[in-house]
Amino acid sequence: MTAPVTWTSEDTEEVDCCLCGVRGRPVHDLAPFAVVRCPRCGLVFVSPRLRPEALQRLYDDVGYFEGGVYGGAVEGGAAQEPRRLDPAMLLQRTWTAGRLALLDRVRGRGPGGRLLEVGAGYGLFLDAARRAGWEASGVELSRTGARHAREVLGLDVFCGQLADAPLRPGFDVVCAWDTVEHVPDPLEFWRTARSLVADDGVVLFSTPYVSSLPARLLGTRWWTLKPAEHIWHFTPRTHAVLLARAGLALTRVVHSPLAAANAGRLDSLVGVARPVPR
Repeated sequence: MTAPVTWTSEDTEEVDCCLCGVRGRPVHDLAPFAVVRCPRCGLVFVSPRLRPEALQRLYDDVGYFEGGVYGGAVEGGAAQEPRRLDPAMLLQRTWTAGRLALLDRVRGRGPGGRLLEVGAGYGLFLDAARRAGWEASGVELSRTGARHAREVLGLDVFCGQLADAPLRPGFDVVCAWDTVEHVPDPLEFWRTARSLVADDGVVLFSTPYVSSLPARLLGTRWWTLKPAEHIWHFTPRTHAVLLARAGLALTRVVHSPLAAANAGRLDSLVGVARPVPR
């Protein structure tokens, strides 16, 4: 990863709990960042955290995805086809197949209709969804990722924040894989998603969760803490509270690392939510 590894207090800002509007109490000091917990609702978040302009620099760095689930998708600053035999890519394909199968199960029918992925990365899930029969479109903040999705895979991907995307409401499915922990305001994010999903649609998402065994045992050594990027840390309960405030009901949570949709992930979950009738 070639993104900056040293941040200063000038790159950060203080924020309040997105649910309660109050300052959090310290959990971990990771200067210039801090992990805090809301004294009212228990939501864990990062404050101080990177300012929006610093965060954009992080996601725009061509090395941001390198070494992760995208394998060699970035090489010398240019978008390349990911290495298909990379172990991380094998996991990526397992998750993709598992999540598409989970989507069919919770809907009670096969592919078909409009699907939106927020946080589309390089477009690998969107590409698989399109091949499965979905009318697929996406939103991605990273200019490098969005460019790969558009230019290499030929996908319809808007580069920017979800709230700024020119999208027509009525999506049958909205997906957000490992995304909501990154967004500036998760409540506003889910409210926007609720405005885009059809009343009989479904929302699927994944996130690390701070009540997982690795998070509780490892503390500041938890590999998913990443305070520059992961600025909100959820539990199933805080997910449910947040979604309910946005007009969505959490109906299913998959924790098991043996489930295809969550394969090998000891500290992450996959959630399913449905719109609450207006």
